[in-house]
Amino acid sequence: MAPPWLSPMPEHVPDPLRKLGWVQWRAELQPPTEKNPTPKDRKVLYQTAFPMRKASSTDPRTWASFEDTVEAHASLRDRPPHPTLGGFAGIGVVLPPGGGITCIDLDHVLDRDDRLDPRAAKIVADCSSWTERSPSNTGLHVFLLGHVLRAIVDHPVEIYSEARFMCITGHRWPGTPATLEDRQEYLDHLVTLHAQTQTTRATYTGPALPPPDDLQGALCDKLQAWAVPIRAIKLWADSVLAELVACPWAEEHTTGPEGAVVIIHPSGAFDFSCRHAHCGARGWRDFRAVMEPR
Repeated sequence: MAPPWLSPMPEHVPDPLRKLGWVQWRAELQPPTEKNPTPKDRKVLYQTAFPMRKASSTDPRTWASFEDTVEAHASLRDRPPHPTLGGFAGIGVVLPPGGGITCIDLDHVLDRDDRLDPRAAKIVADCSSWTERSPSNTGLHVFLLGHVLRAIVDHPVEIYSEARFMCITGHRWPGTPATLEDRQEYLDHLVTLHAQTQTTRATYTGPALPPPDDLQGALCDKLQAWAVPIRAIKLWADSVLAELVACPWAEEHTTGPEGAVVIIHPSGAFDFSCRHAHCGARGWRDFRAVMEPR
């Protein structure tokens, strides 16, 4: 059952966000899969000018102005829902390259009594910038002036500066400013902390295996053992790259399931990469952790 999405309050949205590109979104129920047996809603972008056409977080041609999006949503939200796509649940802003605005997405940090997770509470206090409730009313979005070079995903904290769509409710969190504040120094601090947690992981000290004679064969064997569909195999410098049919986190993307690759290097080491902003911080360890329990 879909959560009671918060209705947008656009009058509370700060001016810097209003100047960016905007879209609408539907909460489309995704069919159950072996990986996710429980059906769940996925926020899917749609164009303001053409409400039956999907929008993209990386294609400015599919965005519209804040004013047009607010007006269109007001006329569409009360219409009977589409039989398969559902109704329009809200509006959202797209963070473009060079926009100078970052969102810290704090997911599932509010409990049923509206109490805030301590780690999230510290971030909100340290940022002291415009903060709103998420559409599900279980998380917060902290918007601030500044930029990170690469998305950070470290549950429950996710940080995005570009190529990302953020649902906007306008329901400001009590005690936070009505404006976006410059917090580049604090963003740099969070980036440094994240890098330190990545480099302090335990290093494997077991026996080293010799590199395989057949890189492509070793790559295919690994993915086939995990039943991972492959779109194509390519040479990549002195390594071999496999384009995957879908990313393991495809349900979190806004521009389609494709974009993920697995690489095997001449040393026999594997890498994972995905071009979606949501997967910016994910690597081979994250991919393997999802695959191995299968």
